Amino acid sequence: MKFAYLIMAHAAPEQLLALIERLAAGSAENRIILHLDRRSSLWREHRERFASLHSRQLVLIDQPVAVVWGHDSICAAQRLLLKAALTEGFDYCHLLSGADWPVALPGTIARDIAAFEGRRPAFIDIYGEEQCERMEDWWFDSRPLRLSGFPRINENVNRAQTRVSWTFSRWYRERQLQRRRYAGLPWLKGSMWWSLPHDVAHVVHAEVTALEASGRLRFTQCPDEHVIPTVLARRFPNRIEPGFRYIDWSAGGYHPKVLRQEDEASIATSGAWFARKFDSTTDDFFLAPESFGPIAQAAE
Repeated sequence: MKFAYLIMAHAAPEQLLALIERLAAGSAENRIILHLDRRSSLWREHRERFASLHSRQLVLIDQPVAVVWGHDSICAAQRLLLKAALTEGFDYCHLLSGADWPVALPGTIARDIAAFEGRRPAFIDIYGEEQCERMEDWWFDSRPLRLSGFPRINENVNRAQTRVSWTFSRWYRERQLQRRRYAGLPWLKGSMWWSLPHDVAHVVHAEVTALEASGRLRFTQCPDEHVIPTVLARRFPNRIEPGFRYIDWSAGGYHPKVLRQEDEASIATSGAWFARKFDSTTDDFFLAPESFGPIAQAAE
């Protein structure tokens, strides 16, 4: 089974290099599609280094977007990754971040998929009709102003952007106006990390491209957690299965816990294909060649 690994990265070049080497050690038929945030030092200082890696397997997005957290630029980066992967061809594509790590052999992943007896699911965690206001209200603060050397001005302008967002959204609702919904139904929330078969990925790419071109993703908040989950759930409701990702939210807050050595046993027995998130400067246990099994055996 041919895989395409779609990686979004913005930091930690050495850890990203280790991730690419780990993925490349599997079948030579697999592809690694890499998007480096255009604002990051990865793009400014390391893109030539990554472009030269595994020339047959790795494709570097040559016109990446500047990614802003919670902004529709994340959806734009996903679209670019899907487009490149569809050009290369694959049976399944897996969206990863540079802080992710494979915790199952590709052969194991292929067997897990085959167990669905040709149904070819879309693997993603979808939580339901939650936080729909992110897509239905207007968020003019999704790209905050940043003037270097003027933190107080930035703070005041960002507060003003937020107040304008609230005021305009309230005015909009009071007049019983409604932003366009996908398929006329409420937006769904889900994980932005997924694994998709080729036919589903083709539809997702087309739908995200159309939504982006229409301007519907502008002035939204965290659309990456709503757009693709909604497209998948509305277009392929009978093909959705859990995402096979190990993510520990027990620390609370907006970000998952950084995984450490003491988490290794739980990760290894979880049945997950990929885990997040890892930080080699905090605990580099996952970099050991024997961690989670030698992925090079995937060509078995």
